[in-house]
Amino acid sequence: DTSAVDYEVKVSKILMGTVVETTARYPDILQCKQALYNAYREMERVENLLSYQKPGSEISIINAAAGKNPVHVSAETFAILQRSINYAEKLHGLFDITIGPLTSLWGFSSPEGGHIPRKAEIIERLAEVNYHNLVLNVRDTSAFLKKSGMQIDLGGVAKGYAIDRGSSTLKENGVINFILNAGGDMYVSGQKDENTPWKVGVKDPRDGRELIARFNLKDYAVATSGDYERFIIVDGKRYHHIIDPRTGYPGNLVQSSTTLAATAEEADVMATYLFIIGAEEAFNKNYSEPIFIIDAAGKQRTNESFKKLP
Repeated sequence: DTSAVDYEVKVSKILMGTVVETTARYPDILQCKQALYNAYREMERVENLLSYQKPGSEISIINAAAGKNPVHVSAETFAILQRSINYAEKLHGLFDITIGPLTSLWGFSSPEGGHIPRKAEIIERLAEVNYHNLVLNVRDTSAFLKKSGMQIDLGGVAKGYAIDRGSSTLKENGVINFILNAGGDMYVSGQKDENTPWKVGVKDPRDGRELIARFNLKDYAVATSGDYERFIIVDGKRYHHIIDPRTGYPGNLVQSSTTLAATAEEADVMATYLFIIGAEEAFNKNYSEPIFIIDAAGKQRTNESFKKLP
């Protein structure tokens, strides 16, 4: 019977320090709920493996051994560290997972919610940030931070990876029509219904209730980095959680940067990178993927491939 009804099932849960919302379409509600449960379990597993804020995670264990000894890790953790170093090479160090000393200094991920450090502290911590000092040994899948005080923070890549793992789990469980959204980073699979594509929106960085762009998406990922997710305002100036590895201060060229990619991991990394380099440099590079940037003045900047999105 081809006229079977599809049900829309929605789930929302806090994971990775953000609200992870999924809307899925499937003919059997119970099976759909089970698939969603499995997907969330998988994303939680990834968070427990990779979050530097979880004391037992493999990343925390590497960080605790900084300057002392290499740490043997699982093949999965080793692979994401390898990919992260490849991203760093490709993006000239402007994406750097050894940013940890700076992110923990600014404290935006802590319950207290961020403060402005002294300049001397920032300079001191900057010296500890350098992905070249993360040594990966393929022979025994070990990771070693060469200097004490170094810290890995997978903030710009792990959320995307977790979304990809959650999406794969849904597909493995037979659910192929869904949007999995983790605080603006999302994977969109299939369609809303037979005749309707999923619609994705980009938030106004200065009014979270408003959308400033909308487009259709299918079997693709989109990520946004914004200065409005975790921030403080001191003397009228905004300080947020996306730190420029060159200066040790939050990036100040952009309010938000959005881009698309085949995987949420790549979209996550590229959105972070575009946020740091800003609109001028981003558009000079002629990236083929769609890019949508709100610059520091609040002006909307898009490339040709973004304008062509349906």
